[in-house]
Amino acid sequence: MKLLALPLANLEPVLLALFMVFCRLGSCLMAMPGFSSPRVSLNLRIFLALGCSFAIAPMLLPQMTPVVERADFAALFLMICTEILIGTLIGLFGRAFFGALQMMMAAAAQMSSFNMPMPMIEEMNQAPPLAEAVTLTATCMLFISGAHAQVFSALLESYKLVPLGGEFVAAAAMDQYAGKLAEGTYLALRIVSPFIVYGLIINLALGITNRLMPQMPVYFIGMPFVLTGGLFMLWMTITEIISQFFAGLGAWLQLV
Repeated sequence: MKLLALPLANLEPVLLALFMVFCRLGSCLMAMPGFSSPRVSLNLRIFLALGCSFAIAPMLLPQMTPVVERADFAALFLMICTEILIGTLIGLFGRAFFGALQMMMAAAAQMSSFNMPMPMIEEMNQAPPLAEAVTLTATCMLFISGAHAQVFSALLESYKLVPLGGEFVAAAAMDQYAGKLAEGTYLALRIVSPFIVYGLIINLALGITNRLMPQMPVYFIGMPFVLTGGLFMLWMTITEIISQFFAGLGAWLQLV
């Protein structure tokens, strides 16, 4: 029993430090697009968070274990809450980009008459088919391109900015989150600008035609042409949309 007591006593701070890693990484995956999809099994998400925590823990334990050893119960509880908040905030940063893309593509679908709502594959709410197609493509490319691995690299780098035991400043966090929302919205607006310009031009043309020939049902005659033009615009710009989106997302991952 005495032989087992010493290793177990030495393992306690290591396990606590590993749990701290799991708190930050697991809360990030809980909010990160793709990983947090309700289509992904809860057990799979837990095992993924545990596996990734075990993978990056050896690089963090040397500086985290002494901090855990010196902390009392109240300090440990505060560390757990801080790690969960930091991980959730990093995950929400990524969701801000995908949420802005979905919102602006829904606006583009409205301009291109692809505004019939349908259940989303990644989420449980409804969105127009154009927004669903582009958002699902971006989510798939997140894993195909290997950008999901950069998420874990960004989490590892976040310990240099906010180490274990650091203070979580709510005002600074909200300011950074508002900045990421603005950055993601600006990026998505720049991406979908061809659809917005197309929608303005085609609706202006249909409005002028309706004023010139009120007896002609412009809506029913022009709708096939509007849909065809929207599909052509999507075919011409889908590669650039995804590449520009991931260029902005990659720049955020390198700055985390």
